[in-house]
Parts: sequence; structure tokens; C-alpha cells
Amino acid sequence: MIDLTPHTKYLELFPCPVQISNVPDHNDIKKNLLPAVDLIRSSTPNSRPNEWACSLYTTMENNNELHMLPEFAHLSQIIACELIEFAKYIGVYLPNDNVFIKNMWINVFEKNCSTDVHVNPNSLFSGIYILKAPKGSAKIVFDSPSSEKMISVPVLEDNQYNMENVAYNPIEGQLMIFNSNFRHRDNLHTIDQSKITLNFTAVI
Repeated sequence: MIDLTPHTKYLELFPCPVQISNVPDHNDIKKNLLPAVDLIRSSTPNSRPNEWACSLYTTMENNNELHMLPEFAHLSQIIACELIEFAKYIGVYLPNDNVFIKNMWINVFEKNCSTDVHVNPNSLFSGIYILKAPKGSAKIVFDSPSSEKMISVPVLEDNQYNMENVAYNPIEGQLMIFNSNFRHRDNLHTIDQSKITLNFTAVI
């Protein structure tokens, strides 16, 4: 049998980029925004999507323009700048040299809360700013497109080609940006202290 090894190459097609940035002045942002989050939560009903089986408090469908509020202006400016950097990194043409936040909302994870796996339609980019994440907070999980395969097969060793998902420990002050068609979710939050994230979508 002919050995084709010297004549074979492997292509890495369609990678799923995720930008992770640590915001230096997070402590000040947290100090300023936690009271604003508490106020919004006290006056805004939960708008968890009806089709979600999970439980959490969210304003994703009824108070999702937080980037327009003065209290969120500083963070929104940081996010807007990082969205431009992400777009440049992946080679997206920006017709107006800008990326615009479309929606921004609050997710609050109390004990036994999670999110269903989902994408964010009608947008180009999505992101998560981790406002509060005590030790042991629920991980943020990204699902590989291969996780939808019809048959699961045993593997000899986990690697980037056969892994079905990647889970990240949330870190306060961390900003994550990714394409909106990237399937993601939050695992079950199992500690008594809450995790709070500010989630957003963006367009050009």
C-alpha cells in the first residue's frame, strides 16, 4: 500500500474566534454599576424567553438598551472600542469605521440558574462583560459546530479537532467578544452568591 503521509496536509477551516480582554478599571465600573443593576432589577420584570427551560433574571427582551443610559456610558465606550479591534482582527470591513452596540441587557444568576444554549440573531457580534463573579460561579460554555453531529464517537485524546465544547471560568472585569452565530450558554450556577453579566450584541 502506498504511504501518502508525505503528500498529505490538514486544513484548519472556519475557526471560531473569541476575544478576551481584561478591563483595568473594573473595580470602579463594578462600584458604579452594581447599584444601577439593583435599581433596574427592582423595577423591570424578568423577560426570560418563554422557550428557555432554564431559570435566571434577564432584561434581554424588555430593557435591552442599557448602553444608552448615562451610568453605562463608560463601559459602553470600552466595549465599542474593543468591538472595532475584534472586527479588525477577523478582517471584517467596517463601512463607517465603526461598530455599533445594538442591544445591552442584564443577566443575573442566582443559585440553580443557568441559560439554555443559544445564538444571538439579527446581529454580527455578541459579547459578555462579567460584572460580578464570585469564586465558583457558573462557567461560560461555547459549543463547537461539531457538537451537532449525529453520532458521538469515542476519542483517544481530547484535542481541538474533537472537542464538543469549551468552558471558561468567569473572571470579574473580563470582556468576551465573539461572532453572534457562535452557540453559547452558562452552566448551572451552584453557589449562594449571584453572578451578574452584561450581555450585548453589535452591528456595523
